[in-house]
Order: sequence, then structure tokens, then C-alpha cells
Amino acid sequence: MVYLSVIAGLLTAVCWGTADYMSRGQSESIGYYKTLLYSMLVTLVVLVPITPLAGPDLATPPLPLLALVIAGVLNFVAFVFLYRAFHRGVVAVVAPVAYTYPAVTTVLSIAILGTYLPSLQILAVAGIIAGVVLSSTRLSELRRSVSGGASPSLTAGFVPAIGASLLFGCVYIGVGYAAPTVSVVVPVMLLRIVGVSLGVALAPLLGQDIRPSRATFSKPIVAMGVLEAVGFLSLTYGISTLGGSLPIVTAISGMGGAVAATYALAFLKERLELNQMVGVGLSLLGVFTLLYLGG
Repeated sequence: MVYLSVIAGLLTAVCWGTADYMSRGQSESIGYYKTLLYSMLVTLVVLVPITPLAGPDLATPPLPLLALVIAGVLNFVAFVFLYRAFHRGVVAVVAPVAYTYPAVTTVLSIAILGTYLPSLQILAVAGIIAGVVLSSTRLSELRRSVSGGASPSLTAGFVPAIGASLLFGCVYIGVGYAAPTVSVVVPVMLLRIVGVSLGVALAPLLGQDIRPSRATFSKPIVAMGVLEAVGFLSLTYGISTLGGSLPIVTAISGMGGAVAATYALAFLKERLELNQMVGVGLSLLGVFTLLYLGG
């Protein structure tokens, strides 16, 4: 049944990668904080009408509920760290660091949740994670930063990127712990409720203006919210379904970076660099290994 985890991870990667690509323009237009807060709000609004269809029993046991609330707090902080890293640092440095979150999830899943992966699956997951890191690294950007005399800035954003990776890794441990015992819609609902609540409560402390406007409910923001909802539902389903694997789903979800790079290739006429092509190849090889050899 590993193919269900692979398909769920791929759908998550496509949805989240598309939303990530769209978020760049929105962050430049209305700021990263509003983009994050209102896309989360849209996701929450989208989920409300489908909640009864996802499962009649929405009761959540105390421990899974606590795990999801903590995951919601960590998820919001992780996004703040991620956007700070992108704002302060060189994307070619901070993106590969942030996208190592599947490795954190895999290690914690084996250590805390007792997840078992056969050797071939471990190798495939490692290949996918390595591919994600390579595909999100633009060496030309690094060279321009160094040749432009801005080499000290290469370390800027590095610490927040590490924080984002560690926190996202922990978030999916909480989701992986709770998902098998709750309705598929409950994890994303709770994460978004906690995220929106924190976003509103912390805005004055962070000096953020969150007053709504037409731009905050633009078509791209609505599309991002819908994509994030579908991606997260797919991730939760892939984890909780019979034979589902948290490390496999999260590793493949990390390919969202390659999806965003594909959009840049198509619409911004950017060219994939050699290491990025190698990274995409490694990720695809890992996916095919899981599909046809991973059991």
C-alpha cells in the first residue's frame, strides 16, 4: 500500500509547491504576514462546509488533540521563521536548509513513533531528501552574492531556516501521531484555527497591520488557501490510510520546492542549473523506487 503514500505525497507537493510559487508575488504585494494569515483563514473557511462530509465523528481524544494544538503553535512559528529567513538571507542558502524538514520528520518518526522502514525505503527517502535540497539550491545566486562582495550576508537567515526545518519536522510528528485516530479533516482544521488565532493575537506585538482589504482576499490568496487545504488533506490521508507512512509522505511533499522551480522555469524563463536537474532526477528516482521496488 506504499503507493497510496507516494500518490498522497505527490499531490501535496503539487498543491504546496503551487501555493509557494504564488505566495512570492503576494508577499511582495501585501507582506508575508498578511499572506500567511489570510491564506490560513481561507483554508479554514474552505474546510468548514466539507467537514461533515469528511467523517461524521469529529471527536478527538485528549492526547491527539493536545498534539495537534502544539503542532499548530509550532507550525505558525515555523512559517514566521521561514519567511524571515527568505527576507533576510540568500534564498539559495536558506531554502535548502529549510527544506530538510523531511529528514527531521523521518528521524523523529523512527525514534518517537517507532515507524519501521525497510532498508530500500530508507534509501529511497534519503534520495528524495537529497534531491529536494539540491533542486532548491541555485549555485549562480551564491556566486553572484560572493562576487558582489556580499559574502557575509550568506549566513543571514541561516538560523531562522534551521529553526523552520526543525519546527516543521516536529509539526508533522504531531500530525502523524494524531492522524490515525481522528477524522482526516481534523488536523488541518486545528492547525489553521491555532494559526489564525496566533496570527491575530501576535500582530500588535510584531508590529503587523492585519486589517483586511481587497488585496487580502485577492484571487491568488483564495487559490493559495484552497491549494493548502487540498495539500494538507492529502498529506493527512496518506499518513492515516492503511499502510500509510509518515516519512514517505513528508519526504515527497518536500518536492514542492521542485514544483515551484518548474513554475519559475515556465513563467519566469528561469533555467534549471545542473545541480537542480540532478536533484530533480534523484527525487524522481526515489519516487520510482518506492512505487516499483518499495513494497
